[in-house]
Amino acid sequence: MEKAMEAEAVSVVKRMNSRMGILDTMITAAPLVGILGTVLGIITAFNMLSSSDIDDPQAVMGGIIQALITTAAGLAIAIITVFPYNYFNSRIDYFLYCMEKYATSLEVVYERLRASGEK
Repeated sequence: MEKAMEAEAVSVVKRMNSRMGILDTMITAAPLVGILGTVLGIITAFNMLSSSDIDDPQAVMGGIIQALITTAAGLAIAIITVFPYNYFNSRIDYFLYCMEKYATSLEVVYERLRASGEK
């Protein structure tokens, strides 16, 4: 009985964790993509600055705006995603706690019934 409960618990926990990797990847990758956009925007701005025929210095602002927007978007995605990730992690932890508690109780009751039946 103990092995059967353990096997089922492993199966259920695996199903519960099956999509958590997606959220974890989003939390990790979104800021990195934002930083990449920042670097590309700054490179664009410096390329415009380095050209000798800039008539309007505000043309450089496009690269800086790109940098700021991508940084903000990456951070926003990571921040928004961390809330459901932590919520689902806490639900999985609570489920594991309940499962262990009730499985232990069931084992104790089973052993008592088995011991009383043997007398």
